[in-house]
Amino acid sequence: MVAPNIIAVLAPVGVGAVLGAEALGGLLVGSIASGFVLATSMVNAGGAWDNAKKYIELGHFGRAGNDRAV
Repeated sequence: MVAPNIIAVLAPVGVGAVLGAEALGGLLVGSIASGFVLATSMVNAGGAWDNAKKYIELGHFGRAGNDRAV
């Protein structure tokens, strides 16, 4: 778990040193944009899982923990 953290810290430093400020800005904007899309996707998926759990707990497809569950 240390290597991903090191990459996250050193990548902007390396890009800024080697390619300059414009490339560093592009890297940071891309990171923020992709992080936003990932966060939005995770929130939507979490809501879908929660709704599915509640649907099953209401008795559809059997009940949670019941041997009759399909």
